[in-house]
Amino acid sequence: MPVRVGVFDNPPIVGIPAGAAPEGIAVDVIRWVAERENWQVTYVSDSFDKLVARLDNGEIDVLVGIAYSDKRAQRFQFSQQSLIGNWGMVFRHPKARIDSLPDLKGKRVALMRSSTHSQALVQLSKQFHAPFTPVYVDTYGQVLDAVVEGRADAGAVNRVFAALHAHQPDLAITSIVFNPIFVHYAAPKQASPVLLQALDRHLAALKADTGSAYYDSLRTWLEAAPAGRYPVWLPWVAASAAGLLVLALAIAGLLRHQVRRQTGELQRRADQLQSEIEQRETVQAHLNQLAYFDALTQLPNREGFNAALNLSLDAMQGTDERLALLFVDIDRLKNINDGLGHGAGDLLLQQIAVRLQSVLRTHDHLSRFGGDEFVVIVSDISDPSDVERVATRLLHCLEMPITVGSTPIYSSASIGIALYPDDARSSEALLKHADTAMYQAKELGRNRFQFYQANQTARAVERLTLDTRLRQALDRDELILHYQPVVALASQRIVGCEALLRWDDPERGLVMPGAFIQAAEDSGLIVQLGEWVLEAGCAQLRDWQKQGKANSMTLAVNVSTRQFEGRRLVKSVEQVLSRTGLAAECLELEITENVMLIMNDEVRSSLDSLR
Repeated sequence: MPVRVGVFDNPPIVGIPAGAAPEGIAVDVIRWVAERENWQVTYVSDSFDKLVARLDNGEIDVLVGIAYSDKRAQRFQFSQQSLIGNWGMVFRHPKARIDSLPDLKGKRVALMRSSTHSQALVQLSKQFHAPFTPVYVDTYGQVLDAVVEGRADAGAVNRVFAALHAHQPDLAITSIVFNPIFVHYAAPKQASPVLLQALDRHLAALKADTGSAYYDSLRTWLEAAPAGRYPVWLPWVAASAAGLLVLALAIAGLLRHQVRRQTGELQRRADQLQSEIEQRETVQAHLNQLAYFDALTQLPNREGFNAALNLSLDAMQGTDERLALLFVDIDRLKNINDGLGHGAGDLLLQQIAVRLQSVLRTHDHLSRFGGDEFVVIVSDISDPSDVERVATRLLHCLEMPITVGSTPIYSSASIGIALYPDDARSSEALLKHADTAMYQAKELGRNRFQFYQANQTARAVERLTLDTRLRQALDRDELILHYQPVVALASQRIVGCEALLRWDDPERGLVMPGAFIQAAEDSGLIVQLGEWVLEAGCAQLRDWQKQGKANSMTLAVNVSTRQFEGRRLVKSVEQVLSRTGLAAECLELEITENVMLIMNDEVRSSLDSLR
């Protein structure tokens, strides 16, 4: 079966050496599949943008090394299996003062034509009001050449290409990373899916086997990268790998000595053992990635953060250096998950991670703790104002909307800041104080940063105590309802009432809701409180009706957005009306504008049912 495969120079994913056949990770997989599917492959070499046009016109059957995007998926078919993960990076000329995305404003930036990273960086610069002058070239190699030769101040390439080619004395890395994507194979939109189905089937099997040709190819092309800058956790991983390698070489040497004295059967067993060691090293490297990095954002996770922070603190012992810990909590992410789904929330978190990283300095360290929490280690500071500038950049980078699918989403963050050694000297205490300050920022209105103060710890203890006592109040029947009459202006008659919650605390007396409702919202206890108010209020109105006192009255009850989760409010109302015997038309539910923030099919269905 003849197959025309489009290739362009983008090593190590695909390379086109002079006078030689195409090579690289994507080509290795194509060759492996072609041998088993009996394909007669013809390689068509051209620039990437011309190959995209050829694919659109059906002049080639498969294009290798193309990043998936929703826009491209409207034009082409994509393989289900990705070849490798990737993202964009920006390198600068050593004389150019570029460290974060806003620094690109007015600069010359070399970009590869038709690259999804190029398009993403242009769009990102517009969102941050930092327009630059693009210098378009045909390959990533030409991007770096333009920077080295001074025709551009900076250039954007993908991280896989950078690993092999960006380690030059005339290039400097910046902290700008953006546009996390996955590399796939693509076919014309109207073509038969048989080619991509074959690639998916074989690539899935290859990726499932750590000893397969796919992993051999990754080792061949990616391990060729020269030494360059590395993150702080890399020496520990390298030391572990070196230890395993020394162990492997020792075992291999012993086996070779035995083979010289024993039979061919021992040779077979030695080869098998060597293969198992290589597989174990590959698996160990994968486990290290899972152990120290967040799968969603590829940022260091809690374990990676702890390792980095402890290294930084150890290095500062006996010096007068200072360090800041910034606890970043994304505001109202739960509302976004409830309204648009967790898939949209994940995409939003990926884009937020890229934005946060793009405005940090090269030596700052960003981690994701999980959920909606990020932590930044800011070192090399001389004054709290240095930290204020970093925190301000973090808040500003979230001001522009992030488009997920076709929906623009506005996000913000609450940031708590703790300083070393001013606030604490241990990693545990620093993190605890930064977390406490973050909650203080939320209480002050969100979308702001707050430095830790000693009295904040007392407030954190008060919040925990309040939550515990409020739960006990539910169990001990300490909650009561007051009823505020609703009077018709025309007739001056009472036509209804509103149920108002109060807490009859044995120690503090009558407690108004303003003192405990926000704490109940934060802890989730608001759902049980809301159900209690609904039950008690409906039962009271029904008792009045039986006494002939309130036959034409209605009862208004406030409900929280949390009560809409899982259609719980609909079930609760149905059960309460059934138990109390109150007519549905006698009950009014009051909702706030926050319900509009979580409006989705489930909430809309609940509102329709309640009407």
